[in-house]
Amino acid sequence: MADVHIEMVELAEQPAMVVRREVAKEEIGTALGEIYPRVFQYIQSQGAQPAGMPFMRYLVMGESSFSIAAGIPVASPMAGEGDIEPHALPAGKALTALHRGDYAAVGDVWRQVWARARELGHLPKPVGWDVYTNDPSEVSPEDVETRVYLFLGADED
Repeated sequence: MADVHIEMVELAEQPAMVVRREVAKEEIGTALGEIYPRVFQYIQSQGAQPAGMPFMRYLVMGESSFSIAAGIPVASPMAGEGDIEPHALPAGKALTALHRGDYAAVGDVWRQVWARARELGHLPKPVGWDVYTNDPSEVSPEDVETRVYLFLGADED
C-alpha cells in the first residue's frame, strides 16, 4: 500500500449516541448494518438530527474480536434508551488519515498511523475510531472513504 497523508488535528468533544458491542472481526459489517439504522431512528424519534457521519470506536482490540462503540454524532448530549446510550468522542490531539477503497484494507492505514504516532514519541492507548465519510451504497467500491482517528490525548496544562 502507498503511504497515506497523516495529519495532526485538535478535536473538540463530540457527543454521540452509540451501541456498545463485542464483535468478532469478521462480523463487524453485519453488526454495523444493524446498529446504525437503530441509532439513527432513535435520534430522530427524540426530535434530533445527526451532527455527523457514523463512526465505530475501538474500545478494546483483541486478536479475534473487538469491543466497540458504534454510533452517530449528535449536536448536544441526549438520554439513551435500552442499549442505545450517550457517548462522547474525546477532545484533544489526534492523528488522522483518509482511507479510500475497500474497508477490508483499512488496517494498512491504521498501521501507518500507529507508526507515525511512535515516530512522534506517542504511545497512545488503542483509542481510535473510524468515521465513514460517504455512503457505500451511493459510491463505487473504490470511492468508499473511511477517515481514521488515533487519539493521542488532551493537552496538559
